[in-house]
Amino acid sequence: MRGLLVFVLFSFCTAEVGLGQIAGFDPKDPIQNISLAQWTAEDGLSSNNLTHVFQDSKGLLWITSFNGVMIFDGERVEIYDINNLDLLETDGFYTVVEDSNGVVYLGSQGSGVIKYTNGVFSKVESKSGYLPKSVPSLLVSQTGALYIGSNNQGLFKLKDKKAEWIDIPILNKGTISSIKEDDQGRIWVATEGQGLFCLKNDKLERHISTQDGLHDDYVESLACTGEGLLMIATTKGLQYIDGSGSVVSIKELTNIYINYLLVDQWNSVWAGAESGLARWSNKTDKVDWVRGKQGIDLVRLSSIIKDRENSLWLTSSRMGLMRLKESRLSNLTEPDLSSDRINILHESWDGNLYIGTDQNQLDVYKDGAYGRINIQTDLGGNGIRDIYYDEDGSFWLATYVGIIHKEGLSETVYSTANGMPANNFRIVLKDQAGYFWFGSRSGGLVKFKDGRVHEVFDNENKLESNFILSVQESSDGSLYIGTHSGGMSILKPSGEVSTFHLKEDDAGVLLFNIDLMADHTAMVTANVGLLHFDGTKLKQVNLASDRRSKTYFDLVDDGKDNFWITTNLGILQIAKSDWESYKKNQIQQLPYVILDENSGMNNKECTGATRSLLTSQGKVMVPTLGGVCEISPSNLQFDNSPPDVLIRNILVDDEVLSVGSEFAEIEAGALRYIFEFAVISYTAPERNQFRYKLEGLEKDWSSPDYSGRVEYTNLPPGKYTFKVIGANESNVWNTNPTSFSFRVKPFFYQTIWFYLLVLALMIGLFLVIYKWRIAFINRQNVELKKVNAELDRFVYSASHEIRSPLSSILGLIQLARVGEPDQQGEYFDHIEKSVNRLDEFIHDIVDYSRNARLGIEIEEVDFNTMIANILEDISHTKNFHAIEHDVNYSLDGKFYSDPRRFKVVLSNIITNAFKHHQPDKTNKPYVSIDVLGDKQQVQITVKDNGPGIENKHVSKVFKMFYRATTRSEGSGLGLYIVEETLAKLQGAIDVKTELGKGSTFKITARNLKTLHEK
Repeated sequence: MRGLLVFVLFSFCTAEVGLGQIAGFDPKDPIQNISLAQWTAEDGLSSNNLTHVFQDSKGLLWITSFNGVMIFDGERVEIYDINNLDLLETDGFYTVVEDSNGVVYLGSQGSGVIKYTNGVFSKVESKSGYLPKSVPSLLVSQTGALYIGSNNQGLFKLKDKKAEWIDIPILNKGTISSIKEDDQGRIWVATEGQGLFCLKNDKLERHISTQDGLHDDYVESLACTGEGLLMIATTKGLQYIDGSGSVVSIKELTNIYINYLLVDQWNSVWAGAESGLARWSNKTDKVDWVRGKQGIDLVRLSSIIKDRENSLWLTSSRMGLMRLKESRLSNLTEPDLSSDRINILHESWDGNLYIGTDQNQLDVYKDGAYGRINIQTDLGGNGIRDIYYDEDGSFWLATYVGIIHKEGLSETVYSTANGMPANNFRIVLKDQAGYFWFGSRSGGLVKFKDGRVHEVFDNENKLESNFILSVQESSDGSLYIGTHSGGMSILKPSGEVSTFHLKEDDAGVLLFNIDLMADHTAMVTANVGLLHFDGTKLKQVNLASDRRSKTYFDLVDDGKDNFWITTNLGILQIAKSDWESYKKNQIQQLPYVILDENSGMNNKECTGATRSLLTSQGKVMVPTLGGVCEISPSNLQFDNSPPDVLIRNILVDDEVLSVGSEFAEIEAGALRYIFEFAVISYTAPERNQFRYKLEGLEKDWSSPDYSGRVEYTNLPPGKYTFKVIGANESNVWNTNPTSFSFRVKPFFYQTIWFYLLVLALMIGLFLVIYKWRIAFINRQNVELKKVNAELDRFVYSASHEIRSPLSSILGLIQLARVGEPDQQGEYFDHIEKSVNRLDEFIHDIVDYSRNARLGIEIEEVDFNTMIANILEDISHTKNFHAIEHDVNYSLDGKFYSDPRRFKVVLSNIITNAFKHHQPDKTNKPYVSIDVLGDKQQVQITVKDNGPGIENKHVSKVFKMFYRATTRSEGSGLGLYIVEETLAKLQGAIDVKTELGKGSTFKITARNLKTLHEK
C-alpha cells in the first residue's frame, strides 16, 4: 500500500506534496489566518542554517543541514553527523528522498549518497561505475532508478546497483540543483548557470536557457502541477512551461529570488523566496505573501513540504525550521483596533460589536468595518471594563473612575463623589425590571435606577464579599453573583439571598463568571478550575490535565455542540456529548481540545476575569492580550483520524536495539530498559499524549502521559511485549497499539536446569546432613553410654572409696573403746591413715568436678614455683627423703595456660612417682623432672626407677577408678583426671613403663599465648 502511494506521488511529479491530505489553504481564501511556529538550535537542532525538510512514509521529518542530518518525530530531534556516523567525511547534507520500499536516500556534501533502512545508515555503493561525492539533488523515478545530481560533475543514474554517468556534453560539468519527472516520464534537470534540460530515455530532448525566455540560467527548483505545468524557480523569478512548450512568466513574482517550489493538492504553487513565502494559483493568477508572524521572519527559505496534517514546513538558511498552519480562527488586532489589550466585548441590539480596551475610547466593529468612539472622561489608563448599549442609544460603561453614562457627546460619571460606594466598577447589567446592577472591586453590588442608588449589597448587607466578579440574571429574575473569597450568592427578586461555597473557607477562591444552563444549573469558571452548580452545591469538574496550570475565566455555550472556555493558556473546546457522559459518570475526566497560537490565536492568553461573547451570527468572540479572537464553530474542523504511533528507540543499558526487528533477545544482567516513542502529529506535538504497558510485567495501561519516554529497571527473565498508543492534540486516540517484543535471557543460575541441579544438591546435602546427624546421634549415644557407665562406676567406686575408710574408722573406734589403753596410739595412727585416704579422695573428686564445669583461665605458668610447691607439699611423705630427685628447666619464652589445672596434672604425676616408689627395693632410687618448652608448646617428662606397671595394665591406667595393683592406696581417679584435664588444655599424656624398672610419663601441652592475647 505504501509503495502504491509513493508511486502515485511520483507519477504526478509531486513527491513533496502528499496527495489525499485533508483540504487546506484553499486558494480562494487569502493567507491571513495562520499560525507560525519555529524550531531553532535552541530547541535541539544542530544549526539554524537548514537546506531541506522531508516527511517519510512513516511520518518522520528529515531535516538536512551543513551540520548533519536530523530526524524529528515531534518529541525529540536526533542528530547524525561525523560524531556518530563513521561513514561520513563531512557533516554537510543537501536533500532527502524515499523510494517505494521505504528506503531513505540522502544527498551529502562530501560523502556521496547515504541510505537509511531499518534504522541503519550506510553508503550507497555501486557494483560498477562511479558515484559522485557531492550530491545536491536526488530523484527516485517511476522505474525505481535513482537519479543523482552532482556538484560540477553532471547527472548520474543508479539502477540495480549499477552506476551510469549520463553523458551530455553541455551538462557534464554542471551543478544539478533540482531533478523532477513529469507525467510523461521525462526527466527535467535544473542547473546553476546552464539553464534547464529535458531528458527522454536519458537522452537530451531540449535545453532551455535565457535565450529561450528564462529569466536566468541559475535554476534553483522545479515542480510539476496536476495541470501539466512545469514550474521553474530562478534567481530572478517564477516561470512555467505550458502545454505548448512556451516559457511563461508570473509577473508579480518577477525579479524575486526563489529558492524552492511546492505544488499542493489545489495545484497552488508555493514559492520559498529570500524575502518570504508566496502562493500563486493558475486559476486566479493571484499571488499571496506571508512574510512572517509573531516575530518570526520568513527569509531565505530553502525548502517547503506539506505534511500529512496539511501543515507547511519550511527550512531557512537563517531561521531554522518553521511550521505554517492554516487556521479557522481569525483575530481583530491593531492597527484596526486601538489596542490589542482587550478588556470587554459587547454585542448590541443593533448588531454592532463594541470593544473595550485599555485606551480612552470604544472600538466598534461590524461586517469587517471598524470605527471608534472617543470617551471624554479621563480613564486614568485603565480603559473600559464593561459595556452596556441601551436601547435609547446611550452607553453605560464600567471603569475604574466610576460608572460613565454616555449620551451622545454628554457623559455623566457616577462615583463616590455622588453617592456610589466605590469608583472601581467592572460590571454593568440591566435586569428584566429595568434596574441596573453595577459590580465593583471594593464597594459590593449596586442596585441603580433613574440616577440614584436604590441599595448596596455588600459584606454588611446579605453578601460575604465586597469584591464582585460576575453577575448573571436567570429567567426568574434571580441574580447569580460571583465574588472574590465570598462564594456564589443567589439574590432572588424577593430580596432573599442564599450563598454557596466550594469549600468551608473560600478565601482566595475567585468566581470569575457564571454561565446559566438550560437545565437551571450553572457552570462557574474560577481561578481554581471549572465548577458545576447543580442547584444545591458547587462541585469541582475533573478536567483532563496537560500538566500546565490554567486559570479559567469564562465559558461560552455555542448553542450547538460545544462549550468554549477561556483561560490564560488558550481556549478549551469541550464537546457537550463528553459533558453529558461526565455527568453520568461514564467518564472520569472531561476531555478537551485546546486552541492557542498553534491554532491561530494571535496571543494565547485570554484577558483575565472578563466575559467572552457568542454573537448573533453564532461566532465566539474572545478578549485576549493579542486582540479579539474570533471562532466560527461551524468552520472549525479537526482531523479526527487517529495518529500513527512509532517506537523510535529502545536502549538497553545504553545499547541501542534495532526497532526494525520483530523480536529481540537480551542477554542476562541488563539493568535499564528505555523506550522512546512518538505520536506522529505535528500540529501541536507538545500536547500529544501516550499510554503504554509492558506485558509480562504490567496488566493495565498507564495513565495518559505527555512524555514519549519510559524506563524500566531490573526486569526478571522472561518474555515481554511493550505496547504504546497515542493521541493527538484533538484527543483522538490510536487504539491499535504499536508493539515490540523481546525476551530477557536468564543467568545460568536462573534456568530450570540450574534449579533442578540445586534441588538435587539440596537433596544430596539433606541426605549428607541426615547421615551426619544420625552418626552424631550415634556418637552421642555412645558417649552417653560411656558417661552412664562412668557414672555407674563412679557411684559404685565412690561409695566404696568413701565407705571403706569410714568403716575402718568405725571399727578402730570400737576397738579403741574396748582395747588396751597402751594400744590406743596405734588405733589413732590407723584412723588418721583412713581420714587421709578419705581426704585424698575428696580432693580428687573436687579436681574432677572443677575440670568438668569451669572455664579455662589463661595466665602465665611459672613451672619453677609450681613444681617447687608440689615437692614441698609431698616432702612429709615417708618415701620423699629416701628418693633422690632433680628438676631441669629449658624454656624459651613465657608459657601460657591454665595454671590451676596444670598444677592438678603435675601434682598427680609427681606425687605418684614418689608415692608408688619402693626405695627399699631399688638401688639408688630417683625421680627426675624435665621441663622443655618453646613458643609453641611445653614438654614435661617425669621419670622414676620405681616398680613400674605390668603391660596388661598400661592401656587402662587412665580409666576412672582403675588401680594397676591392689597395693595401691589411691582412689584410681588421679590419672583419669590428668587425661581429662590435659584434653581441656589442648594437651596429651603418654606413658612408657617396664615392670621392676620404672615408669616415664611424658606430658605435652600447647602454648595458649594467642588465646591469651585475644
